[in-house]
Amino acid sequence: MRLFPPLLASLFLSLATAGAAERMPVVPAMQGKVEKVAARCEVPGEMLALRHPLPHVARRLAEGKQLTIVALGSSSTLGTGASAPGNAYPARLESELHALLPNMAITVLNKGVGGEDSGQMLSRFERDVLAVEPDLLIWQAGVNAAIRGTALDEFVEQMSEGIERARARGIDVMLMGPQNAPRYVAAPQRREYSEHLMLLSRLHDAPIFPRFRIMSHWTASGAFRADEIVAADGLHMTDASYYCLARLLARAIVSAKPASQAAR
Repeated sequence: MRLFPPLLASLFLSLATAGAAERMPVVPAMQGKVEKVAARCEVPGEMLALRHPLPHVARRLAEGKQLTIVALGSSSTLGTGASAPGNAYPARLESELHALLPNMAITVLNKGVGGEDSGQMLSRFERDVLAVEPDLLIWQAGVNAAIRGTALDEFVEQMSEGIERARARGIDVMLMGPQNAPRYVAAPQRREYSEHLMLLSRLHDAPIFPRFRIMSHWTASGAFRADEIVAADGLHMTDASYYCLARLLARAIVSAKPASQAAR
């Protein structure tokens, strides 16, 4: 009987902890020692400057209450190459945004499916994007299409349709640029796809996050070796590069906050 009070106390403590966990945002634990690479993530500030507005995100940031993001894409959104699902860039992005905006309810939903192209993503757009009613859609597409040699006009039409459908529902759109990886660099239409992604950005007034330029800077500056940020398959990213991508992307998103709010 002497053991009962401690056991009872332990039970109450466990229940209280579980209740607190339900109320607090879940920030995935970093696997390994990736935190040590934080200083190596840095790039020139102009790479993170939003060239086009995110008006809905700006309003949410000004309100300071909640922000919901859908990350739509293929394997580099899903997190192929990461050692655990929590190290994919969407999970890392949620963690980084929590750190920058501790008083806001932040949700980042990973809607990446390995191997898909823009047409396949568009076919699940209603379920995975519009039905969620996010504030921001981060759309990563084009790498698989470039590698497979899919017609450029199909890619542009599908991406344009998705952007317009999202905008019609009050959802801001940010395009995720391709990764600097050997298999993408070797794709016959790599330059054309990169150029058309930039064209889509200008045509639809949607910012594009310059992943290729950022990864190129990491290797050119000596911050990382190529094998530290690209997996052995020559295509996907690693824990370190997913972490750095999320860290920089979070700062770019937060920069959409109105200047009067950012100064506070």
